[in-house]
Amino acid sequence: MSIINEPAIANSANAATLIGGGLASYFLNEKRPKTALIPPVAGGALLLLNPGIRAGNRTIAHLAVGLTSLLTVTTGVLLAKSVAPAAQLKFTKPVRTRRAATFGLMTLTGLAAAGVYVAGFIQKRKQPGAVA
Repeated sequence: MSIINEPAIANSANAATLIGGGLASYFLNEKRPKTALIPPVAGGALLLLNPGIRAGNRTIAHLAVGLTSLLTVTTGVLLAKSVAPAAQLKFTKPVRTRRAATFGLMTLTGLAAAGVYVAGFIQKRKQPGAVA
């Protein structure tokens, strides 16, 4: 399988992580914060983009890259806030650990998906007859 076919797989893995992590955050927090539902909604949107990614639709692919990048930056910032010294005053150790693990996994899969997207774009551009 060439890397050109893998962006849809990377997108699905990232979406599944966002959905799972967001739902876990929502249900593990007794306050049920509505903001914890943002990643599952975004993950669902990414899954809806998969047919366009598989079909090679450039607009859909760029939309997926943009959404993934935005979410990755956001989860990265939340990860940094979870491990920052100020978080020790705001959250208990188990909550900090859970937040760091969840946001870390979301950030990692987002970075991996973005890397696969970019590698796929580069590989397509190198093909003979590619539009520059």
